[in-house]
Parts: sequence; C-alpha cells; structure tokens
Amino acid sequence: MMKLIRCVCAGVLATFGLAGCDGNGNGNDKVTLPDNILVFTDQKVADKQLLQIVQDHEANPDTPLNDDLLGDAVTMVELRGKTNHFGIDIQVSPPKYINYHATVPDTRVWIAEYPQTRELDLKTDETGWWTMYVVKDTGVDLEFSFVYEKEGWITTKTNVITINDQDNTDFAIQYIDPYYYEFGMLPFVEALMRGNGYPNFFFSNAMVVTVGKSWASMHDDRLPHGDPGATVTIAPESADYIGPIYFNASVIPDLDQQDVSVDGGVTWLNMPLNATYLVSAQKEGVEYQTVKFHLTDADVEAGVQLYIASPPDSVQGDNDSAPGEN
Repeated sequence: MMKLIRCVCAGVLATFGLAGCDGNGNGNDKVTLPDNILVFTDQKVADKQLLQIVQDHEANPDTPLNDDLLGDAVTMVELRGKTNHFGIDIQVSPPKYINYHATVPDTRVWIAEYPQTRELDLKTDETGWWTMYVVKDTGVDLEFSFVYEKEGWITTKTNVITINDQDNTDFAIQYIDPYYYEFGMLPFVEALMRGNGYPNFFFSNAMVVTVGKSWASMHDDRLPHGDPGATVTIAPESADYIGPIYFNASVIPDLDQQDVSVDGGVTWLNMPLNATYLVSAQKEGVEYQTVKFHLTDADVEAGVQLYIASPPDSVQGDNDSAPGEN
C-alpha cells in the first residue's frame, strides 16, 4: 500500500521518511498544509507551492491545479462530494421522506485505506459538502474507500473508488437518518428476517448498492433512478451472508421483490469481514459497471455498520431511458 506522506507539526500524524516539518519540500519551506491537502508522492514538491496552487484555484476555479511548477511526474486532483440526508422522517405523522436535497453538515470524512486520515479535521461544511486535494504520482492510481462519521449517526463506508489523474467532484453518500435507522429500518429488517426463515437474525454489516440508469446520481433530480428488471451478481457467492434483497418501489427491502425495482436499491446482510466483494448486474441489452467493497476488522473497530455505494459511483448501467422506464 502506498503511504500517505504528510507531516503535522503537532504530531497528530507520523512522518513517513521525512525530516523536519516542511512536508515534502525543502528546508526553507516552512508552511503547514491544511488537512484537506493530502500528499501521496515521494517527489520533491514544496508544501508552500502546493498551498499557493490550491489557494489560487479556490480564489478562481478556472485556475488549473496542475500548475507547470509541479512538472510532469506529479498530479494534483480535486475530490469533492456531499452527504445526502437519506431516509424517512418517522417523527412526524404521517411519516414522510426526507427532502432529497437535504445534507448533513459537520460530518467527518476519512479514507479507510489510510486510517491516519481519521485524525484530520476534514469535515463537511455547513452545506454538507467536503473537498480534498490529492497530490499523487502521475499515472499511478489510488484506491479510496471513504468513511463518513458523525456523533449520533451511523458510521458508513463506501465502495472502493479509483482515484486517477482526473478531478472527481460528484461524490455522494446516502447517509441514513439515525432516528429512522434505529427505530424504523433496523427493527423492520430484523422482524422481516426472523419471520422468514432466520429466527436468530441480528442485523450487522449491511452492504447496499443502487442499480441505476446511466444518468443516475445523487446530484440529479430525476427520480426514480433505478433500472427496473435487472438482477444483481456478486462474487464471491457464499451461504455466509443473506441476499440479495431488492428494495421495492417504496424504497423498502422486500423479500417478494425478485429483481431491481424503479428505486434501484439492493442489499446484502451480515456480510463476513476480511473479504473483498465485487457487485454488478445483468439485464438484456444493458452493460453495467462493477463496484468493489472491502470489509475488514478495522471497519468494525472504527464503528462502521453500513457499506453503501451511492450513484454516480454505484452499479451504473448504460441504459439512458427516462425515469421509471425499462
């Protein structure tokens, strides 16, 4: 695994093979990078220079991140996403779905493959959006699984996402409302499974994908975004977990639903840890992407309970038909 190369004067993170507190630069470069500038290269790039490039870009988004001063060996990419407040408000009568555009501010965002990032002060802003800048070797892909964590909420980990040399500014997570999770979804699913052949069922390690249209995205107002009629595939197959369980059109796990509904949601329950799972879908005439999840003991230690791949980084197909159509 490539190391996160970062030096923090306060000692929050360990220094990897570097002297002083000038990051990846030279002895005259005495700046401390903000926590959302992450360096993943051994190339000699001054922290002061990186900071100036980001500041210029934030002052004028048309200013490119890949300044000529970085050279050809190093690339800086912008990663940006939002936390969607997802679920049903069961504290009102009658219950109603939470506003599709609602977000969750002050949520910690870190990278599971680089657990040091959990100690950084990288959070969503008051609008529910987060931004990070990644400095990497050109042409060398990185793999990030983002973890979303907030006191009182359900710690959630995404599928593995490849970080290449291109900006990626449309990440999203369906971050489930904690009240709905604890008092609505959790008891419903446990009762459902106990009444259908799993008498000793207790909910753990749920993995969720959305099988969606080509345009499906949490940044797109077109709903529903599922690709009805598709069926999912998973590797490895095993009797040690339960699923797939498809969500019906009302966004509820339904054992009678035999394929993807217009909602697009699919879940597997009680997934074994220390394994990698590949999920895709099949439907005549449609090609789908494959998503990868990596589940580890470290996730449990960090409090992760849900694994969610949210569009546009889920099981996207090339079907561009309108909402609700096959």
